[in-house]
Amino acid sequence: MMRNVGRLLVLTAVATVLAVLGRVSADADHETLADSLAAIADSRGLYGLGGGGRLVSGLTLIAAGWFLFGAAGDGGRGRAAVVPLLFAVSGALTACSGALAVSLAAAPPNWMDVAGLERVALSHQEATVWLRRFTGAAGFAVAGLALIVVAGRQTRAGGTLERIAPASALLGLAIQFVWLDAATTVHMVTGTLFVAWLVVGGGMLLKGRAWIPD
Repeated sequence: MMRNVGRLLVLTAVATVLAVLGRVSADADHETLADSLAAIADSRGLYGLGGGGRLVSGLTLIAAGWFLFGAAGDGGRGRAAVVPLLFAVSGALTACSGALAVSLAAAPPNWMDVAGLERVALSHQEATVWLRRFTGAAGFAVAGLALIVVAGRQTRAGGTLERIAPASALLGLAIQFVWLDAATTVHMVTGTLFVAWLVVGGGMLLKGRAWIPD
């Protein structure tokens, strides 16, 4: 069961990398709606790739939470449900963000020109762009909370995991800076480290070693 969690964490990491590559290459995160929609219209394929990667990463994280919950067994599910639940919530928010990005990439050309949009359509696009950003940030923040909880369990487990725990906790705390627009460099660093955390953790679980204790 835990090997399935490991596989899904690695898949989440791969999908996250694709999501970031697509989003960064599309360069569609601008302060104004007009600039954002224009950038999306110019790079539909890349933006759609980023959204698709985010959608897949969310779904795989939900699945990882499901298998992690199942691995606890009937007797330990009550106390072990927090991390799987946080993974599932993070995955759901991330998948929602990805689906919204895909919908923006697939929108007809006349829906990407702010000057030509009617008020209702403009409000719809504005809400979609805002919700895409919010769910993406919220999904990442909840994943950070999961890392903080995991860090506490790693500390109690002792041994190698106890030495890894501070890194998990610090990363989880740093991820909360996702809400600060000015912390762009921090976002890049925490995003990279989160992918590394998923790969290392997934790899350890695939080898039958502990990473997320009950």
